[in-house]
Amino acid sequence: MDFENSRHLAAAAQKIKIEYLRRARAASISVQQAAANRDDPATGPVWVSKFTAPKPTDDTSRALLLSLVDEANEKGIQYDRPGSEPLHLEWTGFRANVSRDAAEPLFLEEQKFARLEAETKGPLTLLYIYGGSFTFVAPVLVRSKPQLIQSRLNTPSSYRRVAGSLAQATGSKVLMVRQRLAPQNPFPAALLDVFQAYLALLAPPPASPHRAVSPTNIVVVGDSSGACLALGLLQVLLRLKRRNMSIVFHGQRVEPVVPAGMALLSPAMELTNGFPSWERNKHCDIFPTTAHDLPYLEEDFPTCSIWPARQPRANLYCDAGMLAHSLASPTASDSWAGSCPLWFGLGQEQIADPARFVAQTAHKQGVSVTLHEYESMPHNFFWYLHQSPQARKLIKDHAEAIVSFAKGGKPPSTACFFRAKGLGVESMDIENLVPWTVAEAKVLMWKKTLDYKVPACHRRVQPLL
Repeated sequence: MDFENSRHLAAAAQKIKIEYLRRARAASISVQQAAANRDDPATGPVWVSKFTAPKPTDDTSRALLLSLVDEANEKGIQYDRPGSEPLHLEWTGFRANVSRDAAEPLFLEEQKFARLEAETKGPLTLLYIYGGSFTFVAPVLVRSKPQLIQSRLNTPSSYRRVAGSLAQATGSKVLMVRQRLAPQNPFPAALLDVFQAYLALLAPPPASPHRAVSPTNIVVVGDSSGACLALGLLQVLLRLKRRNMSIVFHGQRVEPVVPAGMALLSPAMELTNGFPSWERNKHCDIFPTTAHDLPYLEEDFPTCSIWPARQPRANLYCDAGMLAHSLASPTASDSWAGSCPLWFGLGQEQIADPARFVAQTAHKQGVSVTLHEYESMPHNFFWYLHQSPQARKLIKDHAEAIVSFAKGGKPPSTACFFRAKGLGVESMDIENLVPWTVAEAKVLMWKKTLDYKVPACHRRVQPLL
């Protein structure tokens, strides 16, 4: 395939889309999640040390998060109020001088963490919030032909090699938390898990192998829906900080301090799909175009105990009305003032307009923002088309941004569009990336939620017990 030919890239995206949708329709949500819940051995050049933080008792983090959700719930949409649960976390680091297929050492978890720390070059710590549509899987290219796709699971074990490579490139160690999955755990359950995982870095709960990490040494990274959760986390911290509200977590008082930076890949930060790029860029991206095309709403989609939901809805992640909530879709947030520096890397995606909108809004509010957009490249192209010059440059720039943030870097805001031909770069005016105000964007998003309808088949089909 010619990676410099935009027509070739668009054709590859359509092949990926066909296979993606075929796989998405092939099995029930429960079956897909059963695959996601496996815990593969940590083979190859990675150290992995797992631990479980107990359910917090002396804690205000859950109540504070839910109070923010309630406050921004302008339409009064009913939603499930998740409880706190034990957090299943794992540290990942680079393990030198072993082969790609080296077996995982038979050490105790605390011994693995000691080895991991010994091979970490400095204090830089990454909180990696992985993607997977909040629910199950995303397609990933296994070889250079885009029709050969396997699943990248919504689970830490699926991201270990990625995390290990990132740890090597940045000299860091990486923490991941196993997010609760929708539809059985709808918004804001995963956001609560991510919020508490960040607090676990600042104030380690019982049974943690690590010491407290200064926020100046933390960079949050994520891809796709994980990037959405990362920006939701950032909004939670900013809103608590503006209210001068401390957090009690496992009996420890924690201030809502933002990390050193966020470096996010293909950030799916707007969930209604209500911006024009959703239609404009469909020729070079992988998703259905309308709310009526979602595979899990089709009449012949396999049912199971968790989908259709017991209270039928038109979206796996939450009630359609909550898709426009500013903590579910951070694009709807009024203010990014006080944010850490932000770095966004994406293709010419259906989600491009929301990324541009947040970049423009945050920049105008005094935030350092970098936006890199690649012509004709689909969502998460760094997974599918990992051999392309575009993916190699994106991953290199991503690692460099992380290291820069850890050193206190706050570069002047920039927005660039990289052409397929020779990666020629064109500067974009970050002050004028999109034409909407925040108020206009909110209206756009809310109107789009009205397109999401519960199909008749979901009303009459009773979930299996």
